[in-house]
Order: sequence, then C-alpha cells, then structure tokens
Amino acid sequence: MKHKWLITMVLILLLGACAPEREDPDNTIVLPGQSGEYSVVVDFRPSSVRNYHGTYLGSYDIHEIGSQLIENSKQHFSVNEYFLQEGQIINNDRLLSLVRRESPTNPQGLNPASGSSFDIGNGILLEDPVLVADVVEINFMQSRQDRLTLSGIAVAIVFNQVQRIETSTSVTTYVIDDMRLYEYASDIGRKLESYLRTLSQVGDIPIYIGLYSTRSVDSAVSGSYFAQGYFVARSGQFDRIDQRWLIFPSTEATQLDPINSASFNGLKRSLQQLLPEAIGVIGKGEFLNGQLRYLKIDVQMVAKTFMEVKATSQLTASIIDGFDDPRVHLLVEVKSLDKTLAIIERLPNQTKATITYIRS
Repeated sequence: MKHKWLITMVLILLLGACAPEREDPDNTIVLPGQSGEYSVVVDFRPSSVRNYHGTYLGSYDIHEIGSQLIENSKQHFSVNEYFLQEGQIINNDRLLSLVRRESPTNPQGLNPASGSSFDIGNGILLEDPVLVADVVEINFMQSRQDRLTLSGIAVAIVFNQVQRIETSTSVTTYVIDDMRLYEYASDIGRKLESYLRTLSQVGDIPIYIGLYSTRSVDSAVSGSYFAQGYFVARSGQFDRIDQRWLIFPSTEATQLDPINSASFNGLKRSLQQLLPEAIGVIGKGEFLNGQLRYLKIDVQMVAKTFMEVKATSQLTASIIDGFDDPRVHLLVEVKSLDKTLAIIERLPNQTKATITYIRS
C-alpha cells in the first residue's frame, strides 16, 4: 500500500511540473520540477537524527545548511548522474559520539577534550568550549545494475563561532576569530573524513565536507559556510569560502554593496509613502565573494482592501525591475499581520518580475 501511494505521489508531481529530460521507468525517483536540480529517491526515509537537528539548530540554519550543502555539492556530484537521499550513515549513536568531547573512550569526538583551553585568536583562552554543534549528512545515489547504490556523501560540520559563557552573575559573549576557526575546523574536517572512511558503507567513495558557522542565537539571519573540501581516494584539502548574510538596510550592506543598498533604500522610501499606515521593509541579502546573489525582502503592511495589496505589489514589482544588477535573485513577500498576501520575484538575468497573489 505504501509503495502504491508513493508511485501515485510521483505521478502527481510529474503531471504538475515541467520536468527535465530524464526517465524513470521503475518509479524509483521523484524527478525535479526544474532543470539544474537533483532527483530525489522516492523511497524517502527520514534521517534517524532529525530530532537532534530540530533541537539544536535554529530555523534559519536548518534551511540554509541543507539547501547550500546541496547547492555546493553540484560542482562535484552531477545532477544528471546522482540522486539525492537523506543521510543514513550517521545514525544517533554515531552523531552523539561525534559531538561529544574527544577522549580515550571516544577518540572520534570532534569537540576539545575535557579540561582543555582554546585560544579564540586574540589571546583569550576559553575553558572547555563546545565548538561543534552538529553534523548534517546528505547521500548521493547512482543507478547500478538496476539498483540504487550509495556513491557519494556530503556532510556539513556546524560550528559555534559565537561562544556564550554564563556564570551566576554575568553572561559574556566571545566571537572566535575567522582564521582561528578555519584552522581548527579544517583539522576537525579531516578528522571526520578519516572516521567516515572506517565505516563499511563508506570506504573510498567521494566525500564533500562543508564547514558552517552559526550566528548568535538572537540573530535575524542565518549563519554561513566558510570553507569546503572534496575528498577522493583519501586525498583532498579545504579551501575558504567568503559567504555571508547581511541585513538591509545596514552599515555593513552599504559598505559592501552601495549600489544595491541604494536601490533597496529607494524601494523602502517609495513604499512608506504609499499608504497612511506605516509599511515596514527589511531585507536579508546573501553575499558570495563580495557579490550579492540573493535578496529576500519582507514588506509588512496593514491591508484594509485588496486594492492596497495590489498597489503595493505592483509598485514593488516596478521598482525591483529597476535594480541594476541582473545577477541578483530578488524575492519579495508582502504580508499583512503576518499573513502572506503576495509574492514578487525576479530571477537572475530576468528583466521583469512576476507577481503571485495568495488567496485564502
């Protein structure tokens, strides 16, 4: 019965999307709805460590870690040759041993040994810090001899770059220096790769490892990847990545990208002059190597009529059409009392934005 239900869901997805030119005569995969994306193994098995991820990762980080781990893996695992599956190698026992401290009885532990000090990069020593928060896994499958076999692994090691030290009388926050974190994290990444090689399911298959840094718990944006490594036949190395999320408007965003910051500020001024009640406009931008590549804008209004929603959406669309950089993916969500009323989107290299009104 479960198998028939899964096949039915596959057929619904195929009928509702324009799938790329790939065939699946045995109904073993869910084809993607657009080109450049992976197919997913239809016999989806939730990760056995999903509850751990849901407990120790913030909502922003959960999405960012997974989506960018898949995106970054595309340079090594072709979307035309591999299928995605939820990670099945790192189970609960293995994950708990990895995030524990290194010790004679737990040599694979990725956190510093109990009683050790850690220099955060400016001479300040932290006693017994918890540096590794989580390890997230994705599997890549290939069809061989009429069956899907594990052919690659991608893992993200999640680091706590912001250390919060609490005592009975105070709370002090420390931020680990970027280079110091990279030095420690790259060593830990190689240690994890060596450990995975000892598992019978892994052996010599390719492994991609992303190193991810979380932000403070009260941050309005997610963390980001700061390094990556690809390991084949037990050889490979880590390279740094310059990826970050910034709030618009902010001094950081203005300094890094004055042109798009000016465009955003123009949009904000125009919308705030449209209606009698205040309209809130805030953006979250993803930068890669100093280049803005994605800007999500939230427009909060108090809509009294649909015409107000329509005017706000059309004015927004006309303004973002004028954003100068065609490489940026622009997405605007128009809300009233936290209910989404419209989505405006301009994809990279498109000249016109599309508007989708959300009906109850």
